[in-house]
Amino acid sequence: MKIAVTADAHLRTGATHPERYHALENVFEQTVDTGIETLIIAGDLFDKDFQNYSEFESLCRNHPSLQLHIIPGNHDSSISEESITGDNVHIYTVPTVLEFASVTFLFIPYMARATMGEKIAEMEHEIAGKQWVLVGHGDFYGGVKEPNHLEPGTYMPLSRKDLGKFKPRTVFLGHIHMPHSPANDVHYVGSPCGLDIRETGHRRFVVYDTADGSAEDRVVETDVLYFKETFLVLPRDNEVPLLKEEIAKRIEAWKLDASDHSRVQVSVEASGYAKNRSAVLEALEMGFEGFAYFNGERPTIENLSVSSDHQLEAISERTMKLIEELDWSFGGDEPTREQVELAALSVIYGN
Repeated sequence: MKIAVTADAHLRTGATHPERYHALENVFEQTVDTGIETLIIAGDLFDKDFQNYSEFESLCRNHPSLQLHIIPGNHDSSISEESITGDNVHIYTVPTVLEFASVTFLFIPYMARATMGEKIAEMEHEIAGKQWVLVGHGDFYGGVKEPNHLEPGTYMPLSRKDLGKFKPRTVFLGHIHMPHSPANDVHYVGSPCGLDIRETGHRRFVVYDTADGSAEDRVVETDVLYFKETFLVLPRDNEVPLLKEEIAKRIEAWKLDASDHSRVQVSVEASGYAKNRSAVLEALEMGFEGFAYFNGERPTIENLSVSSDHQLEAISERTMKLIEELDWSFGGDEPTREQVELAALSVIYGN
């Protein structure tokens, strides 16, 4: 049996955010078109302080063969089967165990001031000795943590210790909007549509096969693709050719088809130190020519200073090479490489 999983749609009205409805509808359509009859939504289906569910109910009625299994997240903790109607809509406001094709699924809705481990322990008698899958909404601590830029702090954490103790076969989580898998068989499915310019790239939903435990990504066809590119410029004679090469690499890494170009919105910024600020700005504008800018804001070089001291240039180039040689795979909440580089340049140039 195959089951589709998504999360963090953060729906409001179709008039204010039509792209979010269109993305979720595309998930519905792809799911139905491939013969899948079950879709799990791992929290934050709706945005904070939003209580008009009629457009979502209409979407569900248009796909009557699709059974939706939903847990509330921290943004929509008040939703329930009493507030949202639909024969194919099932909302779990307390920890609940369901069976899909002989695989046990434990649905744990978001609860403030609780941990997922605590709630799993309360249901341990129903999952003990079984092959089971966890569906929750919160923070996973056990790998490189991808921050939720909209919500600092900790939300209903799940630890690696919990995984070792309760041994779920697979974990699907909502809350972090970036699609990624921070550990083996732990999956943040991510939001089906980027909510702002910081949520970049193609979005996905996941198809889970209960037979073999595999999780396959499916690309969501969204109205918009966000990209945010920042460039650190060092004062060199070949600073502009190097920048042009880096721009080409960034765009190639987007992995776009020709049909995607019209959906792109990009934010571009250069910081650091340059010999020729005007040439840097021109390179940025030419490099991203043909793409729309987010909110119409063209590339900015507000944080790009001018350097004319050859000795300081030599020191900065050597420093950047030393920083590059460090191991940057440690993860956690430590400064990023770019933050370290900018701090080093500020010390070198006395800013």
